[in-house]
Amino acid sequence: MIGTSQEQRLHNQSLHQRRRGILGNTLEARKKRFGLVFALPAFLFFGAFYLYPLFQTFYVSLFSWGLLDAPRFLGMANYSRLFIDREFINSVWVSFVYAFGVVVPIWFIALGLALIFNRPFPGRQAYLTVYYIPAVISLTVWSLIWLLMYNPTFGLFSVAARAVGITGLRMLDDPSTAMPAMIILSIWKGTPVYMVIFIAGLRAIPTDYYEAAQIDGANAWQRLLYITLPLLRPVFLYVMVISIIEAFKVFTPMYILTNGGPGSATRVLSMFIFQNGFQYLKMGYASAASVIFLLILLVLSIVQFRLLRFQQND
Repeated sequence: MIGTSQEQRLHNQSLHQRRRGILGNTLEARKKRFGLVFALPAFLFFGAFYLYPLFQTFYVSLFSWGLLDAPRFLGMANYSRLFIDREFINSVWVSFVYAFGVVVPIWFIALGLALIFNRPFPGRQAYLTVYYIPAVISLTVWSLIWLLMYNPTFGLFSVAARAVGITGLRMLDDPSTAMPAMIILSIWKGTPVYMVIFIAGLRAIPTDYYEAAQIDGANAWQRLLYITLPLLRPVFLYVMVISIIEAFKVFTPMYILTNGGPGSATRVLSMFIFQNGFQYLKMGYASAASVIFLLILLVLSIVQFRLLRFQQND
């Protein structure tokens, strides 16, 4: 009976403490209150600049609204139009072409450079610093630099083409070369960032594994294949997630260099949304495209996070 009475008393005391929660005067309750106070600005920022625009975008997507007139409710009609709009379907396709045309080379180039710069050699820090410069240049400035490089009269590519007998090279005006031009620009800009991430991953691998492999007679290729790549797989998957999302969000180079052209050759989904919303004043239609864009990124993120979970379970 005494044990039962004591257990009941402890249970009641615990229940009382839970009821008091953050409203009590205990040290734990005060910590919780202070924690909420310090976290409140972050919650407000997230709500004001992420949650509210998200719900507002979905709300506007249900209307026909040209900014200068009163909104007219359409229901899901904007979404129905999107799935039969050839320009929208083309923009989705162009986004996939651009994204995977950029990220796949970046993965392997960045990994290769990381393997090189992870080894000590004379001038390593100087080379690493120089090669990292594109990563710290603003994307707008970087795009303007490449706009000059692609200039058909005095640009670097045109001058080099004329030196080998090729005349009339206009990379940004030709639908067959405009997208490769965007991809080259983005690979050069993004590779240094992911190279540094790979270097950090390589340095986190214990050297004991390599020493043991050398003792067993493993050559450099075998050490790369059976030690480096398997242990670097979580970093590689992280790079995959971040790089794909960033590639799909591209806007600045297309806006500055081609404005989505020639034709629709570089009209990625972000350009489609911008043009419909702010040039054609179809805010409802652009908002519906934004919601679909969000869903595409969400699906891609879920697939890649499942890969990460599979890696952790493995």
